[in-house]
Amino acid sequence: MTKPAYAPGQAWTYRTRPGEEDSRIAIRKIDHEPEDGEVFHVSILGVKLRNHRVPGGLQPAMNHAAVSRATLDASLLTTDGPADADEGWRDGYAVWRQAYDNGDAGIFDLPVPEILGYIEMVVAASGEAR
Repeated sequence: MTKPAYAPGQAWTYRTRPGEEDSRIAIRKIDHEPEDGEVFHVSILGVKLRNHRVPGGLQPAMNHAAVSRATLDASLLTTDGPADADEGWRDGYAVWRQAYDNGDAGIFDLPVPEILGYIEMVVAASGEAR
C-alpha cells in the first residue's frame, strides 16, 4: 500500500468527533526532524473545542498542532480541495518551534479526535478564567 501524498495547502476530511462532521484538517507545513522524521503542522478547523478561556466557552479551531504521519494515516479520509489561506497557525508554530528546539515540546501521534480530547483536558486542568 502506498503512502498518501500529504502536502501543504491540502484540506482533508477526517474521522471527527460526533457533532463536528464538517470539521476539516488543513496541512500547513511539513518539517523533517532528525528524531521524529516527518512532522506535519496542521490546523483543525470547524471544531467545538471546549475552552473556558474564550468567549462562549467553545473554540472553533485549533490553529496549530504538530503531528506524525501515523496521526494523519489514522485520521484522514479524503482530500477536500485546497486549505484556506489563514496564516493564524504561524504563531502557534513559532511557539512550538522554539519549545521543540529547546527539548520542551514534541509531536502528537494520536488520532485527531484524541488530540482534541487531550487539549480539552489540559485546558480544563488549567483552571477557570479569571
